[in-house]
Amino acid sequence: MSKVFKVGLPLVVFIGALGLYYAVPSFFAKHSKTTPPFGASPDDRYITIKGLKPEDAKVKAYSTFYGGGELCKSFSWSAVDGKKRKGGKAILRIEHNFSQDESHYELRIPYTNFISNGCDMKQYDITVDAENAYDTVGFAELRIYPPRMESDKFISTKSLLEARNCKVEFFEFRKKWSGGFSCDYYIGGKIKKEGVFNAYDIRLDFSQFTDDTTIRYDITAGDNYRTEPKESKSIQ
Repeated sequence: MSKVFKVGLPLVVFIGALGLYYAVPSFFAKHSKTTPPFGASPDDRYITIKGLKPEDAKVKAYSTFYGGGELCKSFSWSAVDGKKRKGGKAILRIEHNFSQDESHYELRIPYTNFISNGCDMKQYDITVDAENAYDTVGFAELRIYPPRMESDKFISTKSLLEARNCKVEFFEFRKKWSGGFSCDYYIGGKIKKEGVFNAYDIRLDFSQFTDDTTIRYDITAGDNYRTEPKESKSIQ
């Protein structure tokens, strides 16, 4: 998926053509490049995701909202079955760092429901990742979902989340270094998964989110962390 601010995926081609303006929440759309970013106004409602990061890395987040209801005027078309369905989708890209320290980041994520084009838009998930000159695709990706079923287990919003030891790996069978970073994921100081290149999924209870919610997610570099673009270095 191309990680840009957008409404919908291939499923939502017609929303992009017919309802792009309406699919953007007014509280978020008002913050253009010439005005303060979302989260700067005392009227903005958001949760905070913050933590450590390598000084050269940029941390960003994507918050996905889905909406429907009897008054919803947006719709999507499925490339899978060719059917048109009522409903809206918005993916909000959050990249402004409110931290003044280069070794830290602070993102402010909208979380409240909103009405857009008649659709009752609700937060569906949050994705956080980092990128730098070496790994421009993104690393230390954390995908945050709410419980979908009663049997789904979730962790506390106060749990310390970590992506440690982010580094390149040497593939012996290819005789070359990886083009991106792997990371080890920890929750509450306990390792959950090692050497992850793609992403790690967790569940939080979104119904517990308030304006005071702060999620701590630390991203730290390992010994083979790289800062230079791949094109500028010949790897032996």
